Amino acid sequence: MSFNKVSRDLLDMLLFAIVNIWDVVQSIIFIGGFIVCIMLPVVWPMKFVYMTVWFITAWAISKLVDRLEEYRKKGKNIN
Repeated sequence: MSFNKVSRDLLDMLLFAIVNIWDVVQSIIFIGGFIVCIMLPVVWPMKFVYMTVWFITAWAISKLVDRLEEYRKKGKNIN
């Protein structure tokens, strides 16, 4: 086996693990972040600002994982 084949297989396994773990953890992070934002010891208007920042961050991470999944699927179609 060449180094290129081994590195591609390791990358594929890593991407598979990230995508499948993210499917489970995404809902926990989303709801947990919302609850933490409500419990922050700040005035109410800032809680909404923090919730907005949290939702944008969670959305961006979700899109990143979706792109990794598309990359993994595209790599499987080539081989």
